[in-house]
Amino acid sequence: MKTCRLCSSKNLTDAIDLGAMPIAHRMRKRQDEAEQHYPQRYVLCRDCGLMQIADPIDPEELYREFNFCFSGWKPQPHIAAEFAMISRTSPGKSMLEIGSNDGLFLIEARKSGFGPLLGIEPNRLATEQARSGGLSIVNEMLTPALAADLVAKHGRFDTVVVRQVLEHLLDIPGFFTCVDLLLAPQGILFVDVPDVEQGMRSGDATMLWEEHVNSFTTPVLESALARFGFAVVESERYNFSGGTIAVAARRGAARGTPLDLEKHLAVAGKFAERVEGYQKRLKSVLSRARDAGFGIVLYGAGNRACTLTNSGDLKGLIDYAVDDQLERQGLFMPGTGIPVRPSAELAQESRPFLCLLAVNNEHETKVTAKVRELARAPAHIFTGLSPADIHAELDRVSALLDRENAP
Repeated sequence: MKTCRLCSSKNLTDAIDLGAMPIAHRMRKRQDEAEQHYPQRYVLCRDCGLMQIADPIDPEELYREFNFCFSGWKPQPHIAAEFAMISRTSPGKSMLEIGSNDGLFLIEARKSGFGPLLGIEPNRLATEQARSGGLSIVNEMLTPALAADLVAKHGRFDTVVVRQVLEHLLDIPGFFTCVDLLLAPQGILFVDVPDVEQGMRSGDATMLWEEHVNSFTTPVLESALARFGFAVVESERYNFSGGTIAVAARRGAARGTPLDLEKHLAVAGKFAERVEGYQKRLKSVLSRARDAGFGIVLYGAGNRACTLTNSGDLKGLIDYAVDDQLERQGLFMPGTGIPVRPSAELAQESRPFLCLLAVNNEHETKVTAKVRELARAPAHIFTGLSPADIHAELDRVSALLDRENAP
C-alpha cells in the first residue's frame, strides 16, 4: 500500500501487524480442514489519522462464502436512539440505506413512519431476505452510474444511511462521489461505524479483523466527513459491538478542527506495544490456570473471538468454545480449530473452569447469568474484550490463581 485510501497521502507508518490470519467468518467444517491465511498488517496515515489494512483481501474472495445475514440475529438496542437522531436532523422522510443487509434498519424505519424507502445491497442472500419483508432493494454494488440512475427514478433522498459500511470501503472518495449524487441539498448523511479508540488505548486487538479495512475514532470520522464537505450536527457513541460512533451530518463547513492529530498519533503509536503486553499476559494467565487444573472455555466464536484466539496464539489453551448462533455449532473456529458447541455443554463440566467471554459488552450481563445458570462446576467468568477494562479482568483471575496456589 503506497497511499492512504482516505486522503491519498503517502505519509504512512506501520501501526500493528497481527501476522497471517484466517478469514474470521469462515468457520471450518473439520478440525483438520485446510484454510488460507492472509497478511493482516495495519498502517497509520500521519496526515489524516486513519488506521487501515495495508493489503486488503479481494472482496470476491473475502465474501465468497459469506452466507450469514448478521444484522437480523444481533440485537441492536441503540436503533431507537439512532432514529431519534435522524428525526431531529433530517428535513424529510425519504430514506436510502447503502449496505442495507437483511433490511433490519429499513423495517424499523418503516415502523417509525419513514418513507419512501430504498436499500442498496450487493449480497444476494441478504437482498432476498430483505425483499421477503416487503422492502425495495437494489441488488448491486454502488457506483456513480447506479447512483445517477436511482436519482433519475426516485429523486434525491432526505436521508442517506450508511451503517457499518465505511469501515469496509476500499475507495472512500469514490463512495462520497455517489453520496453527493444521492443526497438532497439539505439532506442528512447518517453514518455509524465501529469505534476503535478504546481498543487502541487498552491494547485490545479484537476491534480489528480483515473485513474492517478502515478503523475510525470519533475525531478521525468527523475530520473525514469534513474532507468531503460534511459538517457533523449531532454525534453519539453507543455501547454496541465493542463501541459504535453514530453521526448525523449535512453539507457545510465543519466547526473547528475535531482531530488533534498529534494526540491521536501518540495514542495510535503505542497500540502495537499495548496489544503485545496484554496478549502476553493473557496467555500466561491461561497457562497458569491449566497448570492449576482449570478447564478453559471460550464463550463466543465470532469475529472478535477469532482475532483474540489467533493473534493471541491461544491455540492449545482453550478446550472448546460455546456459541448461541446455531450456524456455528458443530463447526471449528478459523485458524485455531477450536470446536464450537452449544452453551448447554457447560452443564457437563465436572471440574472448575475459567469462562473467557468473547461477546460484546452489551451482552455480558445476560451471558454471565446464563453461564451461572448452566454450570454445575465452579465457573470463574472474565472478559477479554473492550470496552470493559480487560487489564482489571486479568487482575481478578490472577488473584484467583494466587489464592488457589497459596499454601
